[in-house]
Amino acid sequence: MNTEQAIHSDDMTINKVLQDFYRVPDYQREYVWGESDPKGERGDEVDQFLNDILSEFESASDQYAPEYFIGTIVVCPSSDGVFEIIDGQQRLTTAFLVLCSLRDYLNELGAKVPDSLPTQLASSLVDWRGKTSHRLRLDLQYEDASNILDDFVAAKRGVFAGEKTRSIANMINAYDLISEFLKANSKGDKAFLLAFYGYFTNKVKLIRITTPSIAKALKIFETINDRGVVTCH
Repeated sequence: MNTEQAIHSDDMTINKVLQDFYRVPDYQREYVWGESDPKGERGDEVDQFLNDILSEFESASDQYAPEYFIGTIVVCPSSDGVFEIIDGQQRLTTAFLVLCSLRDYLNELGAKVPDSLPTQLASSLVDWRGKTSHRLRLDLQYEDASNILDDFVAAKRGVFAGEKTRSIANMINAYDLISEFLKANSKGDKAFLLAFYGYFTNKVKLIRITTPSIAKALKIFETINDRGVVTCH
């Protein structure tokens, strides 16, 4: 069997997923989860994402915490060690924004940010030549994103001065919804926020499907969307 041509599926926590680097190619559609509807309501998908996770988090005990599955992402590894995301950028971008918001609110409250959190947002990558590059765990390459994640990682949400494209407006909306959610449910309790962070990174899971080529990734993407299920080995 040629393992280089195999399709792999891995059951992974958010923490495990964000030990790798990801790129959303420039041909992908923009971020839409935080978008306002005609009535001005923002981000139903973001609200559902957060409230579903909160429901499972609140059912945890000191001895047991249920896992929560948020779906799949389909990726293809590039020659530079970065996974190109073919499907799943909405949920992974939202998870990334949750971590940014958690960090910012913990800082606002004067709480110690867990050492693991900054490295889930950005770190270093060494290529086969031994060259080190510092980069975000998630790189949005479509023009509509305009490097907005750099501002979130740098904690510059309030000073973004660039053109507010559709994706940027949606990500700002999503970040604000996440921040409002954290403040409303924690009521400023640092212990709650740290526990929610621990649950979010260790018990929220997804399946990462890794394919040997973009063509195979696109075929799997079509299969998932047409049939709702895919079998991998």
